[in-house]
Amino acid sequence: MPVLNRHFFVNLRIMTFTALSIISLILSLAAVVAMFVPRVPAVPAAYAALVCAHFDGAVYINEKILIFWGVATAIVLGLRALQPKTIVLAKGGQAYVAVATLVGTLLGYLASATAAAIIIGGAVGSFLGATAYMRTPASPRLPLTSQGFVEYICAKGLPSVVTASMVAITIASQL
Repeated sequence: MPVLNRHFFVNLRIMTFTALSIISLILSLAAVVAMFVPRVPAVPAAYAALVCAHFDGAVYINEKILIFWGVATAIVLGLRALQPKTIVLAKGGQAYVAVATLVGTLLGYLASATAAAIIIGGAVGSFLGATAYMRTPASPRLPLTSQGFVEYICAKGLPSVVTASMVAITIASQL
């Protein structure tokens, strides 16, 4: 009968979740779901998840990271308040941009597990998702160089990129 090496259990990484880490993961999930709903801003939930992860003791998330993403959250919410409600609350293309941003963020993380790769991957995904939506029959068919397309990217793409990036950083720091 083989004898188990007791060092096996020492080297086995056991993940323990505290209440704050569970709340952080639930807020991250809520932020991802809110990315698909135009009436609900997803960015505050993602930032709250980041804050919970910080207070849980996540290694990567320090005060500088919180300040950076806090400013990004304020910019997104400020742009949301300043943009026309017809664009902000439009359902058309929201799923295209959200899915493409999440896929781009995941690919950015897989390419290099850094915040820069996550943000760039999300931004490329968001742009490609908005471009794909503009090619569908239901879209307003805005040219890529038009002011309307830039407004659309600011209304749909930027919040998705900021949300997906914060969620990815939170989850990567927790696991």
